[in-house]
Parts: sequence; structure tokens; C-alpha cells
Amino acid sequence: MAQLRRRSFFILVGLLTAALVGCGGEGGDAASSGAANGGGAAAMTDLALGAVLPVSGPNASVGKEMADASQMAVDEWSTRFAEKGFDLRFYLQDDASDPKQAVSAAYAVTGDSAVFGLVAHYNSGCFLPAANIYAQAGTMAISPATTNVEITRKGLPQIARVTPHDGVQGELTAAFVKDHLGLTKIAVIHDKTQYGQGLAEVFRDHGGTLGLEIQSFDGVNVGDKDFKALLTKIREAAPEAVYFGGLYDEAGFMVRQMRELQMTATFISDDGSFGQDFFDVGGDATDGAVLSFPGTPLAELDSAGEFMKAFEAKYERKVQNYGPYAYDTANILLSSAYKAIESGAKNASELRPAVVTHARAIEYSGALGTTKFDDSGDTLNQQYSFYKAENKSWTYLGTATRGEGIQTPKAPSESGDDAAAAPEAATEAAPEAATEAATEAATETAPPTTPEASE
Repeated sequence: MAQLRRRSFFILVGLLTAALVGCGGEGGDAASSGAANGGGAAAMTDLALGAVLPVSGPNASVGKEMADASQMAVDEWSTRFAEKGFDLRFYLQDDASDPKQAVSAAYAVTGDSAVFGLVAHYNSGCFLPAANIYAQAGTMAISPATTNVEITRKGLPQIARVTPHDGVQGELTAAFVKDHLGLTKIAVIHDKTQYGQGLAEVFRDHGGTLGLEIQSFDGVNVGDKDFKALLTKIREAAPEAVYFGGLYDEAGFMVRQMRELQMTATFISDDGSFGQDFFDVGGDATDGAVLSFPGTPLAELDSAGEFMKAFEAKYERKVQNYGPYAYDTANILLSSAYKAIESGAKNASELRPAVVTHARAIEYSGALGTTKFDDSGDTLNQQYSFYKAENKSWTYLGTATRGEGIQTPKAPSESGDDAAAAPEAATEAAPEAATEAATEAATETAPPTTPEASE
């Protein structure tokens, strides 16, 4: 009996020792337990900026730049959110420029209860079917790049974009071709997508009212690489220009085959073809091509120069096209979320409707200048700039503003430097990071750039 008592005593001592070690020992479990019971550091609330972008597929390079720019914005804001008790992260889904995959990605992102808003899509054909999903989830989705006019005609308060729509781009391009380039006989080709065909239709229709002679209107398929049969037919009418509504891959093959067929017509295209990828595909045949891109030349904006300098320092490569647009999109969403938190929102479910309200009313000063949305969710910045390809780089030709005409660049300085440059050419001219006072002067601004990014 005594032996049994001694055995029970030692078992009890062992259990008590194990319990004390489990409660008071070192490690994360103790901290978590303390937080859960009101002791130690308070637990952080999970919060995420979502994004659905093409980081694989035919537009992966553009999507990667936009994703990296968005991640950069999250990194810059993370400390400020942490001070409010939120663990901020970036949640990226790949749509691969595929509308079906875009829908699945939209469900995945909005299904994460920590997501308060999204950087949404490069392709109009992806944003169009996904927009209803974002609206049903009550989640603000702002696109850094999509331009199809139908996107904002749905009247959904959760949908907006920072680029002017195709109605603006098509009209301004037609006017630029006639009034600045002096070309009137035009063959029009599109890639049969919501983006490319929609833009080509606007160019054709508005160009007709301006006196352009639209000699033909043809569609090709995304992924096609041989356009010689179509171009041979078009060549017979001797057009002065070929306008293509579509993306860089088809544009590069098309202009290369035009030159192989000895066609001298000016090749004209859109923001979907703008960037290094066009040069990579088209090679030397791209010389003389004229392309449009949203907004004022970024080299003329100190804020854009600051972003591009920080982006290159962080990722060791230059900005090619839509990085600044994604960066401002992310900052609009982050700024709206931060303001909602300051107003008392405690989690993503409370943040989602508040971010919609703040984002749609925002007047944001960032890399693109000042961004403000109209009642439909379209940006009020209705400008497109035009660039000429020369030796695989872009020379600025002028900027057209809806309702105001065309502004051409100033004469080059005595040193021979261009007065304005395309996005990827502006990095060296970027000034130092803006002072805190300049940052605070805007209605809504991004947080100060981190020391690592501004080196």
C-alpha cells in the first residue's frame, strides 16, 4: 500500500512539472497563450490587399511589373498598419489573361475574409466577367490597366480604374493620326478581344467623323503569328497607315511582316503594345511605329520619377509600362483602408464597404499626378501621350487631352536631352524622394518611401 502511495506521489509530481514547463517555457506557444488570455502582446489582425493579375501566360511580364509595384506599396504601408494592430500582406492570384481563370481567381481572392480591396486585372476581357463577383462580395476592385468602355457602364460602385477608357484612347488617337501625323488612308486590324476590337471600333467610327478614309476593318486571332495573307490583301489599297487594336505579341509579328512585304505604311497601335516586349518581338521593324499610352509622360512628373527610382532600386530593373499605374492603384486602396481604420473599422468585413466609400471619393496624389474618379468609376485624367519607336526606344511626340487638343513637347535642351521621355527612359532624371511636407500637401498620399527603396 505504501509503495502504491509513493508511486502515485511521483506520478503527480511529474504531471505538475510537465504542466509548469508547458505554461512557462520559452517559445511561441506561450506568447500566443498569453495574448489569448489577455497577457503579453495583443494578437495582430490579419489584413490583405488582393490582386488578380497575369503573372503567367502571354502578358506575364506586364503582370509581374504590376504585381511587384503593388507589393512595393504594401511593404511601404506595413509598418503603419502594424501600429494600428493589423498584419498587412499581399495576396496575389494569377488570371493568366484568361477570362475563365480570372473568374476563378476573383472568387478565390474575395473568398479570403482578410482581403479589403483588389488591384484588378490587366485585360478588359478578364475584368468584365469578374466585376460582378467583386460587386457581390462588396469588395473594391480598381484596375490599373483595363480600358474597355463597358467595364464602368455597369454602374457598380465597387468598380473603378485609373486609366482612361477606350472611348478616350480611340478618339484621341484618330485625331492625332489626322491632325499631327497628317495621315488619312487607314487600314484597321484588331485582335477580336473586348479590348482590341472595342478600341479599333472607336478609332474607326470617330476617325470617320474626322475625315479619315478607313479602307478596311479586319480581325485576327490572339496567338496568331502569320499575318502575311491579310497584309498582302491590305497592301493592294496602299494605306498610309495600319492601325492595330491589340497587344504587343501580335503587334510585333505584324509590323515585322509588313516590312518583309515592303509595306511602307506607318504602323500605329495602342497601350497594349507599348513596352519592351514590342521591340523584342518586332525587332528593327518597329522603327517608325507610333503608339499611344495613358496620361502625361511620366518623366514630366516628379512623383513618377520618384516611384521609378525606388522600383529600380528594389527590383534591379527599370519600369516598362504599367508599374506606376498599379502602384497608384494599390496606394489608393491602402490609403482608403487606413482612413477607414482611423475611423474605427476593426477588421476586413468592416473595411470592405468603408474602402468602397473612401476610394470612390478620393482625390489621390501619387505617381500619376492627381487621380479622381467620376460617378461611373472612370478616372478624370483623360489624356493619352504618343510615342515613336526609334532604335528600340520611345521618342515622345505629344499629348492629347480630350476636349483640349494636342500638346507637343518643348524643344530639346542645349545638352541634347529630350524634353520628355517614355516611362522606361525616365529613371535617371528622377529627383530625390519628396519631402514629408510635400507628401502631406496632397489630399490622400502614399506613405513616405522606405530607406531601402530610395537608395
